[in-house]
Amino acid sequence: MVLNSRLVEATVNISTDLWQYVACNPERLPRATVLRFIFCIPLLQLRRLASSLGSYLCFDSDRNTHSD
Repeated sequence: MVLNSRLVEATVNISTDLWQYVACNPERLPRATVLRFIFCIPLLQLRRLASSLGSYLCFDSDRNTHSD
C-alpha cells in the first residue's frame, strides 16, 4: 500500500488538533507528544498486560518439581 506522505501528514495534524480539542486541553502540546499519548502509551500498557498474563499462565518448571 502506497500512501501520499503529504496526505498522511495532514491527517496526523488534523487528528492531533482534534484530540487536543476533545480533551479540552487549554495548553497545546506538541504533536509528537500527543501522538505518543494516543498510540505509544496504550500499546505499552497492552504489552505489560500480555507479559503479566504470560507470566501467570506459563509457570516455571522449576517450581513444579517434586522433592522426593
